[in-house]
Amino acid sequence: MKPDNNKLDVQRFSRYSNAYLIDGTVLIDAGIDPREIAGYDPQLIILTHCHFDHTCAAPEIARMTGARVAIHEEDAKLLDDDYATGSVLFGKRAPEINPDMLLYGGEIFESDNFMLEVIHTPGHTPGGICLYESETRSLFSGDTVFPDGGIGRCDLGGDLSDLIRSIELLTTLNPEVLYPGHLDVTDADVPSQIGLSLANARGLAV
Repeated sequence: MKPDNNKLDVQRFSRYSNAYLIDGTVLIDAGIDPREIAGYDPQLIILTHCHFDHTCAAPEIARMTGARVAIHEEDAKLLDDDYATGSVLFGKRAPEINPDMLLYGGEIFESDNFMLEVIHTPGHTPGGICLYESETRSLFSGDTVFPDGGIGRCDLGGDLSDLIRSIELLTTLNPEVLYPGHLDVTDADVPSQIGLSLANARGLAV
């Protein structure tokens, strides 16, 4: 049964990139510093894509907590690539991540308090995903879209045409709250913000 207040229990950690701990059990992205998650005990880490600033802490958090790591199969192929993961931008090697679960889109992660649907949204990376909780209309957008019409960069192995199609897919949802991979959480007319992201992405394709 969903909670009566129709809100998710979400904690945000935001050094370099946003990581979100839902209901104390599911961590969406891991960030760079595993110390941010110290004292918490997630059971599952879902990586929205393969980039270093979202994945670096995942192996250590998994070691500390026993959490399983899930990522889309297309980005799992890139996890050991210093360039595709953007690790070189940080002067680092790609973290050694051995996923426990490969995602393909359409999976549901469910508990008494939430039901997260995996949506494959390539463009920023080939295996980028978003997660949507329809009861609370909460969209965890990774680096696919950001507040105020922002979009993910496509110059690290991404594809603008794919990104446009992915954002078109997001416009079919009706989210009330956007939890982006960077910048602040927003609940200000989120569908309009995603519509602006689509317009901006299409503008780059002209």
